[in-house]
Amino acid sequence: MEFSVQDVLNLPSMKEAIVLSGQQNLHKVVKGSTIMEAPDITDWLKGGELLLSSLYAIRDFDENEQKEFIQKLVSKDVSALLIKIDRYVKGVPEPIIEMGKKLNFPIIQIQKEVPYVDIMYPVMEEILNIQLKKLQYYKDIHDQFTALSLADESPQKIIETLENLIGNPVAIFDRNFYCIATTDPSLAKFNIVEKLHYYNITETMKFPHYRQVVKYTEQNEQIGHQIVVPIETINRIKAYLLIGEVNKPLGELDFIAVENAATSLSLEFVKQFAVAEVDKHFKNDLLEQLIAGKLPSNVLYQNANLIGWDIEGSFAAVLFKIWRNEEEVHSKQLKRGLANGKDESLLQEALNQYLPNAIIGSKSGTKIVLWKVNQNDDWLKKVKDKVTSILDRVKKHESGIIIQVGIGTISEEINQISDSYKKAFDALEFGEILNGKDSITSYSELGVFRMLGQFTNSEDLKSFIPPSLQKLLNYQQANKADLLTTLKVFLQCNQNATKASQQLFIHHKTAIYRIERIKEITGMDFEDAEEMLLVQIGLKIIELLEREDKHKYDV
Repeated sequence: MEFSVQDVLNLPSMKEAIVLSGQQNLHKVVKGSTIMEAPDITDWLKGGELLLSSLYAIRDFDENEQKEFIQKLVSKDVSALLIKIDRYVKGVPEPIIEMGKKLNFPIIQIQKEVPYVDIMYPVMEEILNIQLKKLQYYKDIHDQFTALSLADESPQKIIETLENLIGNPVAIFDRNFYCIATTDPSLAKFNIVEKLHYYNITETMKFPHYRQVVKYTEQNEQIGHQIVVPIETINRIKAYLLIGEVNKPLGELDFIAVENAATSLSLEFVKQFAVAEVDKHFKNDLLEQLIAGKLPSNVLYQNANLIGWDIEGSFAAVLFKIWRNEEEVHSKQLKRGLANGKDESLLQEALNQYLPNAIIGSKSGTKIVLWKVNQNDDWLKKVKDKVTSILDRVKKHESGIIIQVGIGTISEEINQISDSYKKAFDALEFGEILNGKDSITSYSELGVFRMLGQFTNSEDLKSFIPPSLQKLLNYQQANKADLLTTLKVFLQCNQNATKASQQLFIHHKTAIYRIERIKEITGMDFEDAEEMLLVQIGLKIIELLEREDKHKYDV
């Protein structure tokens, strides 16, 4: 919907006009018209003009100056030069025609009998009519999308409206490029071949956008072009609006529709964000009261019904704690396991995808999920399998994240979930010692730690360290740490010195020597099963105490 040089040639006043050069560029858009009255006219041009001239202003130019003049017009993006002959010049100078052909610049000869106004007035009238039509179209489109926003329509309805306007399929992808809504499922599955323009702004659309070439995997690897528009909310990209140029390339009016749709989606996401924040705080407060065992049943059922929680059945508390790869950690805050906002968002999005109806909240940098389970199934395996899928999705987008998971026991009713939460917390805490930070640990797998976790006083725990092991702890020689490590590994290897030496990467004789020294220092009887059990429990207690000291140091 533009007025081009070709449209100018179709005017009645131009029926005798002759195109001297630039026939391939007659599609150039004309944005206005002006008359050349001075040789420095190029200093005042903005681009897109139809320039009318008798060449009187440059009558004294030599051949090089004439060529340079045409070059300047091209650099200023003038649409065409119309030259009236036989008044001041008998013909268009050959250097001008030569440069016009070289640069593919439209130069058109008009007869001297044609007044400039017979060209300028119709051109400006057509341009103004087109601008008026664009403004009217913009208003109509703006009104349509404003009505959708006021009616609280979903993003799906917005893209369906856009598809009807532009005649091409449309989709919305989240910031991780997972399709969340589409008018054509085949548009959601593709492989990028090439990005053509990255985040540019054009006259046709003020929103930043880029083009890309793709292969559609569900259409026999068919090559297609797409336009991708980032949708920003609260100073960050929330989603991407993707238009597949499947049926036709987008024109100027189509871009008007795309820009209005992008604005409408941005407003919708801001609204969703605001509502979600209020909803999240309310749900989180309710969840905290629930896991603390401070929520009366009548209040629980009343509020659960209000916010749409399904609280019937059995539940288990599952905790997700985000860490950062130690190589990427630069602060004590991150060392304590507190994630940044992006990490939490990635985990939240994965939880929403795999557990759309779950009860989810946050506390002290930990994600809490009240997981609905069926006691009659192998519920723990099912939970672990889905947790693994959730973690895989997060790590696919951010490999530097480490997520530790603790799983509590089953609570037959949700108002008893506080016990499951405490046990999930123990699984999270002790799972780090047993299995490392990047682990999924259930309370049932904690073994002796389940008993040790009942003691909150370090002095009480120390009282369970047997005297023989205490002697080794009091040993003041420099090799005490080596002896403790050797003892721990030796017992883990069922008192097999060969296996212990292999795990410790030391010579077999060195392992035997250390074990003998341990016997001499402590008086341990390795044949006494009861004493060895107490020693192993003592070693676990030492781990717990060291862990507590480490946390105090980090804080």
